[in-house]
Amino acid sequence: MDISGGILEEINADLCNGVVDQAANKLKNLVKQNPESILFQKLLGDLIYLQGHVNDAISIFEELTEKNSDYTSARYGLGIAYYRAGKLLKAIEQFEKIIKINPQMAMAHYWLGISYRHLGEEEKSIEAYRRLIELSPESEIANYHLAAVYMFKKNYSEAIKYLEHLSKISSENAEVFFRLGHCYHNIGEYNKAIEHYKKALELNPDNDRCQQMLDMIIHIDEP
Repeated sequence: MDISGGILEEINADLCNGVVDQAANKLKNLVKQNPESILFQKLLGDLIYLQGHVNDAISIFEELTEKNSDYTSARYGLGIAYYRAGKLLKAIEQFEKIIKINPQMAMAHYWLGISYRHLGEEEKSIEAYRRLIELSPESEIANYHLAAVYMFKKNYSEAIKYLEHLSKISSENAEVFFRLGHCYHNIGEYNKAIEHYKKALELNPDNDRCQQMLDMIIHIDEP
């Protein structure tokens, strides 16, 4: 094993033990010893981001992507760091560049959808999530977020399509059944709403919000 490999193992052990600062110092020394290694620089950017130093991580990722425009791993880290810094347009730019380089990178579509949604661009967010589902039809996170956007737009019938699919691949998720109950409630299909509220309570009996909605719908015909 070479020296760098041994130090990387030490760094990994430090991270597993929660000694992040110690791991970061070792990695900084490794970068100094290997200034041409884009891998070590990328790892340092990731680790500095993990420490919460978002702007410092951005600086590292920006330098890496300027030198290596097709380095999608660094560009992905840059996009997430921009997102966390509230620089949504810059984040979107990075994720779109990644998708242009590698359209199969599913998580770039995910973060693109998240970024557009925070900008209030729901239609573009929907488009990104749909592309993610095309790549990964069974993706729970893609179906969940796409349903959430449709619920926000009050397009409950469309949201139901994704939630029903999600209820089959994530059958123990109480929130999915609660949201299905909410959607059916809003389109006036009260029997289905009751069915899904009850399922949500079965999975999570402490969901007071769900119990309140169920009580409301059961007594909907009372004067």
